[in-house]
Amino acid sequence: MYKAKNDEPKYWLLGINNGAFWREKSIVLVWYVNEEKIKKEMDEIVKTINNGVPAYELKYAVKVKNKMLRVKIDEK
Repeated sequence: MYKAKNDEPKYWLLGINNGAFWREKSIVLVWYVNEEKIKKEMDEIVKTINNGVPAYELKYAVKVKNKMLRVKIDEK
């Protein structure tokens, strides 16, 4: 089980590509500091899709940097 530290994002939004030959492939699109931010983002994405808008610009994601095997919040 993954347990984020204080300087790490706790949630991530995945993109899924089912076009792979052997199986679905997932990729982390963005990271979020808390549950409130990711829920707000997902709600806005759903509204955008329901309104027929073909694109959505992410608003609530946090910038990150990779450190060894961990992902840290980039404070810069």
